[in-house]
Amino acid sequence: MTVSSRGIERRVDKRLELSLPITLLNQEVKSKNISPGGVYFEVTADNIEEYSLGKTTMIRIVTSVSTPGLPSKIVELTGIGMIIRIDKIDARYKGKRFGVALKFSEMK
Repeated sequence: MTVSSRGIERRVDKRLELSLPITLLNQEVKSKNISPGGVYFEVTADNIEEYSLGKTTMIRIVTSVSTPGLPSKIVELTGIGMIIRIDKIDARYKGKRFGVALKFSEMK
């Protein structure tokens, strides 16, 4: 654990602030950050029950990676994750906005 300006950092893995396309629960979302252990993203949902704590769900992340001098490649990660945190972001509009933390339990 490290200490930051916001207090004690409890995260096990370092996060990368990346916006990657994610498919889960038949919804397309973008990641806010990702680590070897999980991903954080925002969703707009009328029914937050779909994203209840402890729920496991299939997840698919697709991105393009490139190395200088080599052609870019499409990388696809699929697996299962468990929802470990839900943050209420904005409820002023139709469809409520939530932040969701998902811990990877199995990825390929």
